[in-house]
Amino acid sequence: MVLDFRVAIILGVFMVVCISLIIFNLMVTHTNIGRRRASISARMTKRWREILYKQTDRFKGKKDSETQHNKVLLRKLANAEELVAYSDALNYIKSEFPEEYSEYINTRHEIFQQLANKYSKRTAVERACYAEFVYEFPQVMGESYEQLSDTLISYINNSANNTYCRTNVMRALCSMGNARGIGNALQVVNDKQLFIHNHVLTDELAKFVGDKETLAKHLWSEALQWSDNLKISVIQFITRVSSEYGEAFLPVLQGYSADSEVRIAVIRYYGEYAYEAAVDTLTELTLVSANINLAAEAALALSSYPAPKTYDTLKKALYSPEWNVRYNASAALLKLGDVFDLPEFIKDESDHAKEIILHMIEQGSAVPQQELDGEIVSV
Repeated sequence: MVLDFRVAIILGVFMVVCISLIIFNLMVTHTNIGRRRASISARMTKRWREILYKQTDRFKGKKDSETQHNKVLLRKLANAEELVAYSDALNYIKSEFPEEYSEYINTRHEIFQQLANKYSKRTAVERACYAEFVYEFPQVMGESYEQLSDTLISYINNSANNTYCRTNVMRALCSMGNARGIGNALQVVNDKQLFIHNHVLTDELAKFVGDKETLAKHLWSEALQWSDNLKISVIQFITRVSSEYGEAFLPVLQGYSADSEVRIAVIRYYGEYAYEAAVDTLTELTLVSANINLAAEAALALSSYPAPKTYDTLKKALYSPEWNVRYNASAALLKLGDVFDLPEFIKDESDHAKEIILHMIEQGSAVPQQELDGEIVSV
């Protein structure tokens, strides 16, 4: 019995040692592979930099003819690893020799379109890689940006399960400043019921290099037919770039059948840009809405509407049974403190309403504590 126990221990220790050695070997192998790949990538980048030096007359050596160089580009850059190395080298030329870079790029628009067509037949990851390349070097589009945009949009069609590819295509289209292309791409995303996180999409739309007002107008003309997620992205983008959508957004604010998250995005717009016609609905949502999130967002948005009616609404909201409604109402009141006599209000109110205001003040606000005449208490 004792012998069996010792044998079991020895076998157990032996197995642990073997597994440890296997794991160690795998880690060493992975590290070595990573180093080899990094070394190969560095050599490829160096080779491309030397090629580009010659083509831009920045390095003494035999310059390839335009036809020969273009053939090299078509053959080599069809490989994603070569494309990444080429991008690194091209970025260096772009930063150090901008004039030569522009001259070099502007003579090869057709080559990059042909490469885009080649990548349309590759895997989703490779398509994402080429879209990233276009994002980094939007000059490759030349005057034929519509054709290149259509090719990139086809990447989305063929990459339904690859978020990385969809996101990179949107980044590329935004860097190209093509409002129509962005609208068409989002139509594909909508029709195929694909997903792009609304915060990610909003951030990319905000980087649009063209006229953002034109893009906003184009997207809003289509957005009401799109999924709620896309609607939210468009509304968030418009909130960043335009104060001219008060009237356009009002039906969504008042549309009680609309998705609550879409209405919240619109409420935040009205918190950013005051629009008097929205006040009644914001007031109703603050005091009556059964949706706590809508009520809380509406209360906060009212801070942009200094008026006795707004002040009274927010004071009533301090008695809401929902803590986040009370919290946002108090935040709005603090913001309105420069307009109304908030210190006197705090002194006169009951402990229930006063408590949340004092809590907000302790968190930090624009209302000087000395104005409260010692009314600050711990809560």
